[in-house]
Amino acid sequence: MFFIIPVGSEEGVRRLPYVTIGLIAINSIIWIVTALIVGGQMTELQRLNERMLDIESHYTYQLIETDPALLNELNYDKIRSQILDGEVIPIGTEDYRQWRRLYESFTEKSDQMVFNRFGFTPARFDFFKLFSSMFIHANFFHLLFNMLFLWLVGCNIEDDWSWKVFLGLYVFAGLVAGIFHGLAFPKSTIPLIGASGAIAGIMGAFMIRHFKTKVRFAYFFLFFIKPYYGVFSIYAGIALPIWFIQQILGASWGAESGTAYWAHIGGFVFGAAMGVSFKFLGVEKKYIEPMVEDSFEKLKMSPKMKEASRLLDMENLTDAIPLLRQVIDEEHLNHDAPLILARLYYENGNDDGARSMYEKTMDVALRTENDDLIFSIHDEVKAKQNLAWFSEKTLYRLANFYERSNKYEEAVQLYGMHIQIHQASPVRPKAIHRVHLLFRNHLKDEVMARNALAYLRKEYPGWLQP
Repeated sequence: MFFIIPVGSEEGVRRLPYVTIGLIAINSIIWIVTALIVGGQMTELQRLNERMLDIESHYTYQLIETDPALLNELNYDKIRSQILDGEVIPIGTEDYRQWRRLYESFTEKSDQMVFNRFGFTPARFDFFKLFSSMFIHANFFHLLFNMLFLWLVGCNIEDDWSWKVFLGLYVFAGLVAGIFHGLAFPKSTIPLIGASGAIAGIMGAFMIRHFKTKVRFAYFFLFFIKPYYGVFSIYAGIALPIWFIQQILGASWGAESGTAYWAHIGGFVFGAAMGVSFKFLGVEKKYIEPMVEDSFEKLKMSPKMKEASRLLDMENLTDAIPLLRQVIDEEHLNHDAPLILARLYYENGNDDGARSMYEKTMDVALRTENDDLIFSIHDEVKAKQNLAWFSEKTLYRLANFYERSNKYEEAVQLYGMHIQIHQASPVRPKAIHRVHLLFRNHLKDEVMARNALAYLRKEYPGWLQP
């Protein structure tokens, strides 16, 4: 006996993956309910089948005598098709009438089986069943291994791409997986069930997104009655391609089997393609990351800020603006509230209000050393051609920040604005000196460096010590 099962990965998540947990719960609940129903359905079908076999056994020996291959094939569908045509049991006899009633009842109840009602049958394409088949499982171990793999890869993809993108990928991968299976076996009357196609899609995305993440597997095998067991780790970029190759090898046999290899292949390829597209077309960086970060920011919001955000979504500015002001008064390091107010004031032509709130936002950003926010607010105000809105102190601090960030040209422009606007500032000579040093040491412009030094000596004789 030998088996390997996934037990986790080294990659953590930032919050509870509630959609992954929800999918596991839904699949588990549906399996419990359907298992109870299927048990009764199978018992009834077995009873009807035994009664048909009792009648058939008196006649099928004639078929086997003429076609011995039937004994080896045990092709009951073919035998019963011949019985229906009257080739085995004479039509009009009591045995035929009784067998026909049993067969019709058997067929009707078979069609009502959970697997047939909700599983996807390629020969009878049904979009609803293509979807519903993803939530039906044949037995406990079918469910268990699917849910283990879903937990292994689903938590991280949900965390990376948000629950909305994750759920969309899961559903579409499942649909694509079913279509792949249908294209491989278009005339199949065997229902396709299980979440493995959808999960294969998440596995494909996980392989691209977490190529270097190590996945932990538990193993157990018996060698001459001695058990060996333990845990080992392997990179996702190695483990998942190996799994994918196994599916290709399984599918290469051609015949339809109990494992939906083509569904796995279709789902995995779709998920990997989405992962590659998101990465190399910039979709993740441009659209998904901001959405995910925004959701995390909302998690950290205070109740008042959440309420203000809700009111803004409803375009209720009358109630939202006073609430944002309360947040500013109570949460001195909150940068969302003043930034939102700054934009609202600017859009409504309230330049004084916008100036005050942009100043507040930049002050918070500089105090908390939030580099991304500093760059963002600077660019936003600069685009409005209103950098002069910043106070003397904030403008100098901003210029100093850009200098420390090695953005020397931008620093010179900010120092220059400070020198021009705030001529009575006590730090004005220091700003001129910084411009001189930037031109001399970093921008390598000796002419501008000498001009700045000459201007400093002219405006503030004696400030610069010889």
